[in-house]
Amino acid sequence: MSFYKIPQNYAPGFVPQRYTFINDAAAATLTARLTDTRTAESVAELVLRDLWMPEIDVSAFLRRMAATVPFETGATGLYAPTTRTMALSLAIGSDKAPDRIFLPATRETRSGEPLTSLPEVRLIGAEETDEVSVHCRTQCSALLTATCNGIPTQRTYGVAAEGVALFRLAAAEFPDAEAFDLHLTADGVESHFRYEVAETPAGSRQLAWLNEAGGIDRYTFPLIEERRYEIERRRLLLEESGYTQTEAVGEERLRIGSAYEPAAVLDALARLAAAPAVWAVTEAGWTEVDVVSDSLRIERPGTLQRLSLEIRPRQRGGRL
Repeated sequence: MSFYKIPQNYAPGFVPQRYTFINDAAAATLTARLTDTRTAESVAELVLRDLWMPEIDVSAFLRRMAATVPFETGATGLYAPTTRTMALSLAIGSDKAPDRIFLPATRETRSGEPLTSLPEVRLIGAEETDEVSVHCRTQCSALLTATCNGIPTQRTYGVAAEGVALFRLAAAEFPDAEAFDLHLTADGVESHFRYEVAETPAGSRQLAWLNEAGGIDRYTFPLIEERRYEIERRRLLLEESGYTQTEAVGEERLRIGSAYEPAAVLDALARLAAAPAVWAVTEAGWTEVDVVSDSLRIERPGTLQRLSLEIRPRQRGGRL
């Protein structure tokens, strides 16, 4: 008995990933054990009966293992958080497949590729933070140039990674900064990003979402177009007393609007509605939200466009 086919290392974990096993000993019952390689905790145990070539799709288990959230730990610099990948071990009987690392993604990515859907030129508020992830299997380095009052200052960073490296930029660490230039080199592949420091409008709301490449993107929506509070009531109709309320749950909803943006930015924001995870900044920090909009309205007054969408807390009765 042996494994016939297994997924590639660093494959996207949110699409079907199948292990195929040849049961040439014709065993009537086989037991497949899925384990988190990093914690040694059991993920699942499957009983396979009367199968000559069983095939196991592990994507549903990888979604459960995923622990990706916006990165808010530490100062400006390069990091390699293990929460940005899933490490899985699969064994059937005494046969064990090679361990695999998966990205929380829905498409294939290449070594050294930035894991972002937003363009390279971005805006950042003076008190905001941003992150850029890159597919990195060995070593990643970064050169950050902060321009303050026309004077550039450079800092270098480095980290060893096994799947994903992440650069965190905290603009508040660079008072009076006007712009940032970020050069990333991951597994020998270079990429460049430029940030212009801009004023953050009062009442704006920053969202973060897990994009299809497995990285987290952030964007500040400058407009709150509408805030409303919806109440869901459950009632019983009793013959003698009439309607009696048994439960009432309130739900806050926000309709937020983007700035007028180029098509590349709007394309990234439009994909936000289908993202597997979305967060919004609230008084309690990053709060997971549900994008209510099934289709996103994009105004087209000219070369620049804007987009609006509606969000609500993912937890019933939550607040924004």
